[in-house]
Amino acid sequence: MKPTILDVAERAQVSKATVSRVLNRNPQVKEEIRERVLRAIKELDYRPSAIARNLATNRSNMIGLILPDITNPYFPVLARGIEDAAHQLGYSLFISNTDNDPALEKEYIYKMMEQQVGGIVLISTILGEATVHELTHMQTPIVLCDRLIAGTPFDAVMIDDYRAAYEAVQYFIARGHSRIAHLAGPKNIQSAENRKRGYLDAMHAAGLEPFVSVGSFSFESGVHQIGSVIDEYSPTALFAANDLLALGAMQEIHRLGHRVPEDIAVIGCDDIPFSVMSRPTLSTISIPAYQIGVTAVQLLDDQMKGVRSGTKNVIMEHKLINRESCGGVDEE
Repeated sequence: MKPTILDVAERAQVSKATVSRVLNRNPQVKEEIRERVLRAIKELDYRPSAIARNLATNRSNMIGLILPDITNPYFPVLARGIEDAAHQLGYSLFISNTDNDPALEKEYIYKMMEQQVGGIVLISTILGEATVHELTHMQTPIVLCDRLIAGTPFDAVMIDDYRAAYEAVQYFIARGHSRIAHLAGPKNIQSAENRKRGYLDAMHAAGLEPFVSVGSFSFESGVHQIGSVIDEYSPTALFAANDLLALGAMQEIHRLGHRVPEDIAVIGCDDIPFSVMSRPTLSTISIPAYQIGVTAVQLLDDQMKGVRSGTKNVIMEHKLINRESCGGVDEE
């Protein structure tokens, strides 16, 4: 016969309610009692009913993850960090991909809430003002990745995209470049806008003429944009808003008969696995995607347990890595 919660309570010499509080990670349970209950659970090989626990807590032991584009190699790394951290903390993960569709994003958010997920990690493309207002009045905890929405109760984890772009331009300038172009990501996406702003401010601060071409965060966009950039601006250096744009641009640069880095040096952003598989290897702003995912779940777990009040924003460290597309290889 399978052990019951009553068996665990008797073995640990506590009440059923105390066992329930331990199972639901109630921070008010004393550590000595928590350890006693967990030891009893292990000794009896007790497996609590998820359905019963959901009824008791009015929420599932599942967290939701909403991604904008699962085909972008940056996001699987981030998702792996989220999945590993969720598993470590005893949560199951429910993943939805929006294909950068704001309407689909909103639909998935509310579907997850209807399923009474314990919380949501949201990597948003465009959260409309009305949706933000609605979400701030919901009970479901939300943590944002790669985006900050001021004046909301949402925790956030990101890098300083503005500073990263600014440093990329300074890196080029220090190596003698003055004609530095920027392949920007989509308008109204916060990370893309901040990287573009960092690029523009760095160029203006140096008294240089900027050139921005706006597209999507895709390999194809890099291929399609770079020809006109070369024709209109004749850059000797290129900062792309993500690695896929940079890799697409490098392919087309070679097809057009130019060399990287001899004619055009290139820096991307994200440090996806493909960045070291290209020839030449891609210089990039390295973003700790896996750790961003882990941190997001830790923040969500804090909210779900009620161990912290107030909003917390975490800025992770980025690093510029010089590989062959800028003429050298730094220690990584």
